[in-house]
Amino acid sequence: MRTLSPAIALPIMMVLAMPASADPLSDLLAKGKGGACYERVYDKAHLAQHSKQATQAVLLSLREFSDGNGAIIRIRIRISSKSGTHYMVGGCDWQERANLDIQDKPLIEAFKGPSGLDCHAMTSADGSSAEEGGDFPVDLRDGKAIMLYFPDSLAGWRSYDRSQPAEFRDFSSEDRVFRLDKVKAGLCSEMDARLPGWN
Repeated sequence: MRTLSPAIALPIMMVLAMPASADPLSDLLAKGKGGACYERVYDKAHLAQHSKQATQAVLLSLREFSDGNGAIIRIRIRISSKSGTHYMVGGCDWQERANLDIQDKPLIEAFKGPSGLDCHAMTSADGSSAEEGGDFPVDLRDGKAIMLYFPDSLAGWRSYDRSQPAEFRDFSSEDRVFRLDKVKAGLCSEMDARLPGWN
């Protein structure tokens, strides 16, 4: 019977003894006791420099699914006073190769990845509708700041009332990429409570 030399056996034993590392999403949620909250409020100076940008503020929540697989994503986007506020709810999971369609082509060119969150917007409050609400990636970076990428349209609601199916909102080229900073979880608590997930 062949035996491994100590020089080979020791590294193998060390690898086997190491705990399986969780994906970055699971790590992020574990550190936040099941959730994480991110926000960006654009000041007047920024909006003046980006005159075509309509988005004034973005609030994003990630909350772990009850089974521990992936996260519910909730997003509140405050747009111009004329367009109001837009709410989106969906699901995300960690992918080593995110943002790819069935032909392995990028869904959103601006996302460089390759790894990140693959997220899917819902069109019904309970997730039962077969209609797709749109796919979009999130770059978790170091977890302290994230990059949110939108396609040209996504399904959402104009208020916390989701009794009706979601409507699709179009996003201009200046309202599709957002850098959000991590904030206290309490800032997302109202949105989490008023936009419940699904089983």
